[in-house]
Amino acid sequence: MRDYPLWMTWRSLAAGLLSLMVVAAPTWGQQKPSSSSAKQEKSTSASSNKQESSSTQESINSASSSSAKDEKTSRRIVRTFGSEGGYRTEVVSENVESAPGYDDQRQISLLTADAFAHIDKATVSLAADELKEAQKEVSKGREAVQAIRKMQPRTIVRTKTLASDGKPIFEDEITVQDTRVPLYEGIWHARTLAPILAARRNAMEIAGVQVIESERIVTEAIADLEVIDAQLARAAKALEKNKPADASKALAEALVRGIDLRFTKEDKELVSARDAIWYARRALEENNVAQALVNLETARQRLRIYREVLATDNRQDVDKMLREVEQLEAQLRQESKSQSTTAADRTRHTQQVTHWWDRVNSWFRRHL
Repeated sequence: MRDYPLWMTWRSLAAGLLSLMVVAAPTWGQQKPSSSSAKQEKSTSASSNKQESSSTQESINSASSSSAKDEKTSRRIVRTFGSEGGYRTEVVSENVESAPGYDDQRQISLLTADAFAHIDKATVSLAADELKEAQKEVSKGREAVQAIRKMQPRTIVRTKTLASDGKPIFEDEITVQDTRVPLYEGIWHARTLAPILAARRNAMEIAGVQVIESERIVTEAIADLEVIDAQLARAAKALEKNKPADASKALAEALVRGIDLRFTKEDKELVSARDAIWYARRALEENNVAQALVNLETARQRLRIYREVLATDNRQDVDKMLREVEQLEAQLRQESKSQSTTAADRTRHTQQVTHWWDRVNSWFRRHL
């Protein structure tokens, strides 16, 4: 369908040219056209060709625009269940908004980490019998969760079941939203992660599970907004009824059940490289080039050690990052000598280091 206007245009143009040759052939055989007549004919032909070309281009652009629009709006998935001639169920999923991009996902991650920070502050306030302050922190945490929900895409799911005679016997429509948020940034800070680990350890001890400190390192964190929102609502209701003990229990549940932490005993070098990259990013934000260079060198050394334990097929990503780190180190040294760094350059460097940090986090799942 997209090529139809273009095909019709060229077909019309070919037919027109053929007709012109048939009609004009006797005239060309009888007399030679005058110079002015030839110019006029040439001008007319050029004008006609230009109009045809313009019309053709408009058709192409229109078809292309229509195709792009169709691709943009075609986020509809249809699934059919059941046997032919019997009961059949059709499930139609349609995305209301497009999936968040890289920067949007980072925003959501940061807001989620902020919600955990408010939960921790509320817990501390309750321990100090500062109920008003705890209530304020709980409200802020709920505001952060609501903001995240507005940013997360929604999907409408329509279900219809038909009997063997084709009559509908069940219809339903629900709106669903992905409530699991991977935490890329913020959660790795000690002030955010430590309360979560402490709450988990305390919950295990209360349940009678012996906690053995090991060398396990958190490598991935995924928050569940559904659990966090529900526990914050419980805490808010408990505080309204002046029940601080119930509020504390709800907040602890948010820290224990509201986030899924993945652990590993392996790849200490990769963890060290990731931390060094994070510190390099912070140093660049503070325009401390000397400290950034120290951290980048540490990251490069750790990445080289990590590279040696990988299979040959998995080394390309690490090699690429090593080259990028070396290039940035050279740029930073040159800029330090010339003192010609602009704010745009520093922002670009910080974004590049942040991208490395995200890539290293993805390796914990892919390279193991």
